[in-house]
Amino acid sequence: MAENIITASSNKKIRQVQALLEKGRARREAGCFAAEGWHLLEEAPAERLTEVYAARSCAEQAGEICAAKKLQSGEASIPFYVVEDRLFDKISDTKTPQGVLCVVRMSDPDTEELIRPSDGGEPLFFLLDQIRDPGNLGTIIRAGEAAGVTGIWLTDGCADPYQPKVVRSAMGALYRMPVVRLAADGQLTEAVARWQRAGIRLYGTSLQAEQAYDMPDYRGGSAFVIGNESRGVRDQVLALCDETVIIPMKGQVESLNAAIAASLMAFEAARQRRS
Repeated sequence: MAENIITASSNKKIRQVQALLEKGRARREAGCFAAEGWHLLEEAPAERLTEVYAARSCAEQAGEICAAKKLQSGEASIPFYVVEDRLFDKISDTKTPQGVLCVVRMSDPDTEELIRPSDGGEPLFFLLDQIRDPGNLGTIIRAGEAAGVTGIWLTDGCADPYQPKVVRSAMGALYRMPVVRLAADGQLTEAVARWQRAGIRLYGTSLQAEQAYDMPDYRGGSAFVIGNESRGVRDQVLALCDETVIIPMKGQVESLNAAIAASLMAFEAARQRRS
C-alpha cells in the first residue's frame, strides 16, 4: 500500500477530493465519488476503491482496514494518503469529521441484466421521478436494498446519487444497489418500453388513485414510481404506468414523505414474494 503524507492545504490531492465532494461534474468526469467515515470505508468494495485518506491520528486503524481488504499488494494496491489532522476538515463534508475518507469508482449497471436477470428472478424496481432531497434519495436506496429492490432508476431532475449526503444516508447500500440515471424524458420513455416488453408492470403512486397499494400482485416483475416530494409523480410519467395506487391515510395528513412511501411499497412487494 503506497503511503503519502499531505501537510499543506494547497496539495493537489486535497483539491481533487474537494471537487469530488462539491461538484457533480467532477464526479462524472472522474467516474468516482468520495465516501467519508469508517462504516463507508469498511463496506467499500475492494475492487472499486481507488484512494484512501486518513487523518494522521487515524492512519494506523485505516491502514489495518485496508490491509484486511488485501489492498496493500499486487493489482489491488491503492494510494494511501495520511493527512495532517489540522487539514482533514478540508476534505470533509461533515461538521465532525471521523478522520477517514475513501474514493470509490461508480458502478456501471448492465441494464439488460437488470431487466432480464440471468438467474431467472423477477425484477423489482424503483423509478424515482425528480426526487430532489438527498436525504430522501439515500434513505430510499437503503430501504430498497433491505426490501429486495433489484435496481433504482432516476429521472432527470433527481438529486445526484453520488453527492455526499446521499452517500451517507444510504449507509453503504449505494455500493450494492444498481442505480441508473436517465438523462432525459426520451430515455425514460425508452426504458419503460423495454420494461413492458419484458413483462414488468409499472405502478404509479397517486393521491387520485382508487386502488390501495396493497391490492395489486407484485410477485411478477414490478416497478414502483415514486414522485417529487411536493408535486408527486408528473402527469406524463403517470401516463406511462400500467396502474396507479394510493396509500390510504387517516387523519388530516395529505401525503407521506417520499422515502416512507417508497419503503411501504417495497416491503409490501417483499411480503407478497415471501408468501
